[in-house]
Amino acid sequence: MKKIKIEIVQTLRKMNDLNLIIGSEGNISSKLGNKIFITPSGIETSKLDYNHISELDLSGNVLNNNKPSSEVRMHLSIYKNRPKVNSIVHCHSVWSSILSCQRVKIPAFHYMVAEFGGRDIKCAKYATFGSLRLAKNVLNVLKDREGCLLANHGQLTVGKSLDIALHLAIALEKISKQFFFCNLSSQTKYIENSEMDKVLKLFKNYKSRH
Repeated sequence: MKKIKIEIVQTLRKMNDLNLIIGSEGNISSKLGNKIFITPSGIETSKLDYNHISELDLSGNVLNNNKPSSEVRMHLSIYKNRPKVNSIVHCHSVWSSILSCQRVKIPAFHYMVAEFGGRDIKCAKYATFGSLRLAKNVLNVLKDREGCLLANHGQLTVGKSLDIALHLAIALEKISKQFFFCNLSSQTKYIENSEMDKVLKLFKNYKSRH
């Protein structure tokens, strides 16, 4: 348990170094067996220690008296409904947040959109942070995806490990910036569905070998 808590702290610090978060923003978690380990509420990354990490069961009961992130409902909802997901990264990175405030989905303007599991990257409908409604909205657009935007909020990614979820968070920030600028031009060309289906198949085959 100590190892996974240390990994969570190290990952959050990487996010801070990459300017994906500032202060106490953002939250990440990992699942191990029937336990969830999640960053706490209101502690700045620079002051975070592995002893601060909150432990919960899948029903949301806190097991170690550390108050979990305000977005704990969102994390629990994903784990309950996506059993293959072992880690979640949520942040308010700049470019993803800008697109989220426009409430747009990211279409197939670049083939790397397929890295997130579909022909587009969806944006969850707005709801108050920490609410059950937000958890439901995120789950709705994340059904067959590995990442999404949250309206007027930020972004969220999932993976089998924290490394994968963090990689996708970095990739989503990059592709959000690219799309923001491409969306300003009428010259941007979009990839056809048939071609995106080929790319999705290639991604699936690639992942199955790794």
